[in-house]
Amino acid sequence: MRVVALERFAEPSRRLDPATPGFDDAVSESVDLSAPGRSPGAVLRALPAALRAWISAPATMRERAALASAAWRTRGARVGAALSAPALLRRVREREIDAIACYSSRDFALATFLAGAARTPCREVLARGTQYFGEFAFELLAVIPYAYWLHRQGRLEFTVSTPDTRCLYWFSPRHVERTIARRYVPITEYPIGVPGRIRYDRNAFPEILDTSRWTPPPYREVFRDDRFGFDRPLCVVCNKATDEHFRWHRSMTNHLPSDLLIELVGRLRSRYEVVYNRPGAADIVNDHQTIRETGDIEALKAAYPDLVTIQELHARFPELGYNELQLRLYAGCRRFVSVLGGSSYLASWFGGVNVVYAKRGWEVACGAYERWFDRFSGARVIAASTPEELLDAVGREML
Repeated sequence: MRVVALERFAEPSRRLDPATPGFDDAVSESVDLSAPGRSPGAVLRALPAALRAWISAPATMRERAALASAAWRTRGARVGAALSAPALLRRVREREIDAIACYSSRDFALATFLAGAARTPCREVLARGTQYFGEFAFELLAVIPYAYWLHRQGRLEFTVSTPDTRCLYWFSPRHVERTIARRYVPITEYPIGVPGRIRYDRNAFPEILDTSRWTPPPYREVFRDDRFGFDRPLCVVCNKATDEHFRWHRSMTNHLPSDLLIELVGRLRSRYEVVYNRPGAADIVNDHQTIRETGDIEALKAAYPDLVTIQELHARFPELGYNELQLRLYAGCRRFVSVLGGSSYLASWFGGVNVVYAKRGWEVACGAYERWFDRFSGARVIAASTPEELLDAVGREML
């Protein structure tokens, strides 16, 4: 059987990798519909042959109209779909193509049209598993809950992600870690993703989550662990020191500076065992945002020598990967202070209270912390946009 994979995007997270479990010996050929859209010259060179193919397509006028409609409704690669559609239909009709495969059939009308012409179901990756090498926050928001939903439905066959993610997908029957750096990858093709009106990938988060195929895994129950031996209630303070990319500039916008940290931790220490979690570049699989060393850990240790850092815990329990250490630590915590980004997501998966320092970002723009962050675990999530608001919220909610 000759199976042809249709690709809409260049990003590896959104393509049918030849090594994808279950597809590794099935796909005979890949057709990249995204390539013409990246090169106007390629479009001009392909246009004459495409016009001839449309004229001579083995179809009635009604079928050609349906094919043109399918090409137009192929979001993300309309140009490539229009150029390739008649030649692909001819190959299907002449039995050169027996089946169609793709990463996701969502908004991919050409794939479903050709699969119908071949009289076989469209073989899509996201119907059987997940593959994602994007930002940690997006993975926690869209990918893992969808994978767990597939698992609960008895349909999950595999998951693919970056290194140190096996614990996050503990429920997966086959988890593959690829040595790929994280980077920004839209989640439009996942059930909660919201397409844009002009660009397929809308540069924003949804105001309301579609949770019909979205189930957060019970990390708190699965990773509950008594090995840390804290005598007092735990509070984890999560921070980051990364260059965040905004339209006109890059800066450490959602970042707790050392002076604010010292005051915050000083207040929390009266009631809690405080653990400071700010990953360094060697701790995690980083994305396109550069991690800086700002002296925050040194400043806190100078002010509070007995303060426990995540790096110290990692040295005490080297058998745990960084992400598994976080999961096991957080499972015993009910009070978090975090910052906008991946840390605010992970800290919201364990119930309790999470006060988030959020000055600027998509979550702020769509009111995510007020609208749907509680859906991860029932946690009470409070957003603060200034140091004063942060200290006030911590005092009100935790002290």
